[in-house]
Amino acid sequence: MKAHLVFIFRYVVIGLALGFLYLMFFSPNRNQIATPTTPFSYASAIDKINPSVVSIYTQSIERNEHSSSGISPQSPYITKNYLGSGVIVSSSGHIVTNNHVIKDASRVLVYLWNSQIFEASFVGNDTLTDLAVIKINSANLTPAEFADSDRVNTGDVVLAVGNPFGLNQSASLGIVSATGRRGLTESQLENFIQTDAAINLGNSGGALINPLGEVVGISTASYTQIGADGINFAIPSNTTVQIINAIIEYGRVIRGWLGIGFVPPAGHIIYGIPKPEQGIVISRVSNGGPAHKQGLKTLDVITHFNDKPINSFDEYKQLLLSHTIGDQIKLKGYNKSGPFEKTLITELPPQPSEFVP
Repeated sequence: MKAHLVFIFRYVVIGLALGFLYLMFFSPNRNQIATPTTPFSYASAIDKINPSVVSIYTQSIERNEHSSSGISPQSPYITKNYLGSGVIVSSSGHIVTNNHVIKDASRVLVYLWNSQIFEASFVGNDTLTDLAVIKINSANLTPAEFADSDRVNTGDVVLAVGNPFGLNQSASLGIVSATGRRGLTESQLENFIQTDAAINLGNSGGALINPLGEVVGISTASYTQIGADGINFAIPSNTTVQIINAIIEYGRVIRGWLGIGFVPPAGHIIYGIPKPEQGIVISRVSNGGPAHKQGLKTLDVITHFNDKPINSFDEYKQLLLSHTIGDQIKLKGYNKSGPFEKTLITELPPQPSEFVP
């Protein structure tokens, strides 16, 4: 029995030794480093969005401030050229861009990804969001796909595609640095996506996309303070789509009205009205307005706007300003009788607007 065990052990050892020698001298991969067969790339996203991103060149006639100075008289007007970007939103030629790109332009030229050039006509603009829609006479264009910007989170990968410094169809990579940025301009409606993807002169109006090639925002501005680097902003896609639809349908944006006023922060002290832990207190309900029709009353507390919690008038204003006439708004809150949920239909606001003193 012992002889059998010795025999088996001897051949096991010999087999292991032969296997080791084979791996050392005959393995075809012994000197190779494993590399992925397909390197990670965003090329498919760029290929998808490229036909939908355009370069925009504008001309404007401006007064020459130095026309009366010097020995030789100069022309009282001069022509200035600007550049920007845009995103095709319909196969029939509608293009969204920043309002500041085409503002005061006497001529707007659109350069497509396939090198075709068209002169654009003005459709409408919205100064509150700095968005505008122009149109070219071309068929069979490729409109961009827009993603739900409410699903964008800090840390998401994004790419900015546009026409920086006239380098059309340029792409830069970054992440979403923050969402819901406000207080950057004098506009009442701000809800910017912040990104470190490079947005330079000429990128304004271009696409901020996700790795699937879907638009999550429209590039609009960079933080220009000395020393700032990688602080750039885009208008969320959800806001952009609402503005585009309104401009194409009406030629302008008419924001909806609910006919509600709210107690300001100081009003709780002045009038002795208890400040709720959550929500804002109604101080005024316009007779015949949407809120009045649904039975809302003064001192009712509103806690949610379309299921989003609100705790200040500024939050309410930001949400309402993104809606046009005829939109359904769901308000949740409570009063002395208990909790309530009301569905209101926005209407044409009376003049002056409820947001203008």
